[in-house]
Amino acid sequence: MALSAMDPVYGRPTRDADRATPRNRRRPAPGQGTLELRFTRRPLMLLLIALPLVAALAGFALQQTGAPTWPTPPIVAPERGAILASDGTVLAEGDVASRFYPQGHLAAHVIGFSGALQPDGRYGLEGVEYTLDARLQAGIDATLTLDPILQAAAERHLEATVLDSGAENGSVVMLEAETGRILAAASYPFFDPNEQGRYDRSVIQNQAFLQQYEPGSVMKPFVVAALLQSDRIQPDTIVDAPPTMRVGTKTFQDVARHAPELEIKDVLRYSSNTAMLNLTQHFEPAELHAWMRHYGFGQSLPLRSAYTRPGTLNPWQDWVPQDQASATIGQSVATTPLQLAAAYAIFANDGVYVPPRLLEDEATPEPHRVLSGDVARTVRGMLQYTMEESGLRQSIIPGVTAAGKTGTADIYSPEQGTYPDGWYSLTFAGMFPADDPEMVMVVMLQKPEAGASSTLTAAPLFRAIGSEVVAHWGIAPSPEALAGTTTP
Repeated sequence: MALSAMDPVYGRPTRDADRATPRNRRRPAPGQGTLELRFTRRPLMLLLIALPLVAALAGFALQQTGAPTWPTPPIVAPERGAILASDGTVLAEGDVASRFYPQGHLAAHVIGFSGALQPDGRYGLEGVEYTLDARLQAGIDATLTLDPILQAAAERHLEATVLDSGAENGSVVMLEAETGRILAAASYPFFDPNEQGRYDRSVIQNQAFLQQYEPGSVMKPFVVAALLQSDRIQPDTIVDAPPTMRVGTKTFQDVARHAPELEIKDVLRYSSNTAMLNLTQHFEPAELHAWMRHYGFGQSLPLRSAYTRPGTLNPWQDWVPQDQASATIGQSVATTPLQLAAAYAIFANDGVYVPPRLLEDEATPEPHRVLSGDVARTVRGMLQYTMEESGLRQSIIPGVTAAGKTGTADIYSPEQGTYPDGWYSLTFAGMFPADDPEMVMVVMLQKPEAGASSTLTAAPLFRAIGSEVVAHWGIAPSPEALAGTTTP
């Protein structure tokens, strides 16, 4: 019997006659093929189920036998420079994740606060934390010009005056006259930057730098100085000062009783509106507008370490007659307490404008002359006369001479489109010692209760803070000042 190739299925030799053919191949019994396929798939499914389980068990075994794991590296909060007062007092410290303000609300409106990284790459959110963010992110400390003792005095007396007068808010700015260093900048209500999320946005605003308001009669000395500088008047010029005067569609009136004609110094002493309206007629609108810009009104301050606002000075081409009259007495023109203080420093510095600065190493433009020394000293003498020969004598700082001017102005409501009854701003702007000023100060209160006035409310605030300045600086009182001081 001849052998054939091995049977591919069973592996046994067969004869050719035994090979299956289409005719003699046996068909499987019904259901037999399906059963064989099912048996073939089962091992594969079991294998697919078992593999993940085996892998998990193996991983668990590795962990139990001390196999190494690789933890995520800890996140290190970026470093941030500290913010210091002029004497080294720490006002802000810590990295961006643990920023802390150890003095609480002291100078909080100036310092601001920081938080999470912002889309613009800053961590600072308000104040110098925002404006000096690049410096602070580099880990470089920022030393401000603020004197913490004077700042604390300003805040303490400001709070007391606001509460006593029922005012809605207030602010104080103190400048070192010769250098322009901002020694104090207080705004009320206060807030604590450590808990800044609890406060309304309006409370956080730095009113000393950003509150634009119509200042009233504190603008009158600037008009007088411009007229003197332009040789339109002389110090002994006599001016008509009627009780009322109509300009355009508005009637202006005086509050204080006085003679029908006044010398220039008495125009300021009595704060005569009608006399000022007669004086401003010496100027064309374009001239008065140019002089106001010359003093810095309606322009941005040359200060880069903090945000400020430029105030409002409408184009002279849009003025109607009552607009020029209103601007002359400090209405229809807006300023900020800081801008007003910088302008008053012109009188303190014998006619030279010294740009204010908040950072000790801040680069500022060179001082420039605005008025002649003679004109500046003449107006400063008139402001000293105003304090000593009016109701302001009660607000002279004990031991030193002072020069200054009050301002009372209506407050405009954009929502109502008018000046609501009973809404006033009270301002006092002054300097001391009068003969050679070292300090310029502006205090401002808004919406006090009825009965408050710039003479009886704002000027005493100037005196209270100024008294602490004199004590802090150790200024020896002059005999003339002691002789002229009246104790209230």
